[in-house]
Parts: sequence; C-alpha cells; structure tokens
Amino acid sequence: MTSTTRVNDALLFVYGECGPYVTEEEFNEWYDKEHVPARLVLSDFSTAARYKAADGKSPSWLAIYDVTTPEVLQSDAYKTLSVNASANEKFIISRLAVLHRGVYRLCLTIENPSPGSALLPGKVVVVVGILPKTPEQEEEIDRWYSVEHLPLLSKVPGFIRARRYKLLNDVELAGKADPTSPTIAFPLLTLYDWESASFADEPAYKEAISTSWSSKLLTKVGEGLEVRSFSLYKSFAK
Repeated sequence: MTSTTRVNDALLFVYGECGPYVTEEEFNEWYDKEHVPARLVLSDFSTAARYKAADGKSPSWLAIYDVTTPEVLQSDAYKTLSVNASANEKFIISRLAVLHRGVYRLCLTIENPSPGSALLPGKVVVVVGILPKTPEQEEEIDRWYSVEHLPLLSKVPGFIRARRYKLLNDVELAGKADPTSPTIAFPLLTLYDWESASFADEPAYKEAISTSWSSKLLTKVGEGLEVRSFSLYKSFAK
C-alpha cells in the first residue's frame, strides 16, 4: 500500500479579541464547539489549533488552520459556512473587538526529525511578523532566514518546527473593531513550534538571535518587526 503525505500549502491565521461585549467563556464556547468544527468538516482543512497570548499583549487569542491550498477560501463549500452561519455565530462576531483573518502561502518549512511531528502542535508558538521596507530588503530577509537564522534555531534544544509564509490577503471580520487601531497583517510571517518556553534560556538560542547579520538586519527593519508568544490552548482532531 502506498501512502502519501498531505501537503498544506496555505495557512489561515486568525487573531481574536473579545472586547467588552463578549465574555471569554462565550468566545471559547463558540470557537471550540461551533466555529472550528464547522471548518474541519471541509476536506481542505487539515488541522486547527488555538492559542492564548503568553506575552500579555493584544490580540489575546490566535487560531491557525493548515489548509491544502489558499484557493479553498474561494470554494462554494467555504463560502457556504458564512451564508449558513448560525444566529449565535453572527451575534458573537458582531460584538467582537478583533477577528482578523490573514491568508498566507507557505514558502519554507524546517522540522526537527527527532521527535518531529509527534510533538505537534508545540506547547509554545512564537509568531514573528516582518514588514519589509523595500523589495531588496525582503530578498535579504529571505536569504537570512534560509542561510543563517533557521539553520541555527533548528539546533536549539526544544525546537520542533519553523514555517515561513507570505501574505496573500487579510480582512477584519469583527463588528466592534476599532478602525483607528487596525490589526496589522505582516507580509512575512514565521511560526515557530517549541516544546516549552525554556528555549529562550538556551545558549544556542541567544547565539542564534545575536549574530552580526541578525543585529544589522533587524536594526534596518526597525518598527517593522513584531514578535509574539502564545501558549497552546487547544488542538482539534480532524
């Protein structure tokens, strides 16, 4: 019998914030029992996981979905989810402060072969967003990731996986979103799965983030860099 590995070329990256009109209990019950399960019914949705901010920053919640192709969002099956949304879902979304969805295409994956996917999703996920100032800077960022940064980080104890993505489109869905303080969808996104938060204390990690190339490049990027840390809240079986 021949087996094939399912390739997930795209990611749905969704930030959430309850705000004053939705309780966390309401938000989680809707997300866990209604919103995520409805999407995992679709064949192109492979995995789903939800995370809670571990850095005290906002948005407080993150959901990520691995999907086979970004075109699935244009499919009739996916569009039907919104058309047939329950009254409860429409009510919750209309009151949320943030429900920001970004659609990304995968461009690179590095995974620790031992123990590898057995520990996925990681208990900690670090999200790095970068806003390049020029096409030339984006090219240098790509080289830095491939040639130096990811190879070094992959040697840090506790590393499970790193995935790089590039933004295709984004939309704010929350009914109570503040138009004066929009959620930023970074054109370049990297997700790191770690076994625990202790990776940050490892000498190999400190070395990886403090090389000459890293320091010079990130200084150039400046405020176009965001680093977020999240703890796994719940993963969902297909």
